[in-house]
Amino acid sequence: MEISLYILLILPFPLVIYLGARVSGYRKGNIVFHLDEWYKDYNNYVKAVERELKRRGRRAEYKGDYHFEIDGKMYVFHPQIVTVRRVPVQRTILQPKNKENDSDK
Repeated sequence: MEISLYILLILPFPLVIYLGARVSGYRKGNIVFHLDEWYKDYNNYVKAVERELKRRGRRAEYKGDYHFEIDGKMYVFHPQIVTVRRVPVQRTILQPKNKENDSDK
């Protein structure tokens, strides 16, 4: 009885923290940033991402279909809308493309 009570009351907190960190995109190898402007048009958003990456000193080129080539490595573009201090912002997540994702293209 005590063990099931522990599982029901205590275990959800670390699970929520783990899943929140996983969904937010802040993992090793990912490139994550927020842009100052809000982009409704996808093409303008992609151009702004390229400009930001070049401003940070990286060689970046959009290859289409949510794929960027950054410094010779392929990344998958995952745009998110998140709330920061009650203000919606666009979070840009660029995840390295691994062998598991190669079947996508």
